[in-house]
Order: sequence, then structure tokens, then C-alpha cells
Amino acid sequence: QNFYTVKLGKEFIPYLYQIRVAEALLSGKNIILHVPTGAGKTWASIMPFLYAREIGLDSFPKKMIYSLPLRTLANSIYEDVFDVLQKNGYDEEEIKRQTGEYSDDPYFEKDIIFSTIDQTLSNFLCFPLPLSPRQANINAGALIGSYLVFDEFHLLDSELSMATTIGTLKMLGNLCR
Repeated sequence: QNFYTVKLGKEFIPYLYQIRVAEALLSGKNIILHVPTGAGKTWASIMPFLYAREIGLDSFPKKMIYSLPLRTLANSIYEDVFDVLQKNGYDEEEIKRQTGEYSDDPYFEKDIIFSTIDQTLSNFLCFPLPLSPRQANINAGALIGSYLVFDEFHLLDSELSMATTIGTLKMLGNLCR
């Protein structure tokens, strides 16, 4: 609870579910979170990563790939989170966007990447949108061992991108958080 307050300001008091999400993720569990719009899903998913990073928790992934279905959502959340992280002393070179509109990290190398779901999936499927066919297999490995967040999942087409995302998550199994 104190970590939220330190990072987000004295007026921020986390919901109980946000603390439970952090406890579950930090103990090695994967979760599906379903709460209403505006209830704090973004910070519920980001704070465990930041906390693990700050305390040097080796059992938690060192890279977070935060994926959203729309560029506008990815850009908006990136800007909100980027501002908070910069105020907390995080290196701006480790926080990047890969949305098609912004190609700041085509190899998915940085520690914190905000991406569109199509960019994330194309990388895993060895058809990375920003890279040449000769480099197609490079980024598939970037997802393995990462902390993957798929936000606004309900906006995906159930027969296309949602099915592919679910299949990807099943294939990654215990290789990712």
C-alpha cells in the first residue's frame, strides 16, 4: 500500500483488489483481472512490476510488455505512465512505445514497452511488423520470460485477434508472467 502512495502521491489509496493482484503476481501466479472502466486496472498491473524491479526481486520478469488493442489507448497510457515514472527517477530510455505510429523499440529490447496487440502478436508469430523478413525470428524471444499485460482485451475481435492472443498465452504457458 505504501508503494502506491509513494509512487502515485499521498492522495492515492489503492483498492484492496490492487493489493491482492500485486500479491498474486509477486508470488508467481498469473491472473485475469476483470473490473470496471476507471477502477485502476492500469496501476494494478504496472505496480507489481515496478515494485519487483525496485526491490530487486529476481523471480519476477525484468521486462514488461503492456499491450492494448488501439494505438490511441497505447499512446494515452504510455504518456500517463511515462510522466509518473519520470517523476520517480526512471530512465526515459527504458520506457518505449511500439505501436506502428511510434516505432521506438522495434526489437522489444527495453524494460518497459507499450505496444499495440498486433505488434506484440506479430513479434511472437515471427512476422514482426517493423522488421524485415530476415529478422523475423528475433523478437519472438523477446516475449519469453517477460511480464505480459493485455489490457482492454474485450475490444478484440473474438474470432481473430482474441483467439490468437489466447493461443499465444497458452503456448507461452509458464514461460511468462
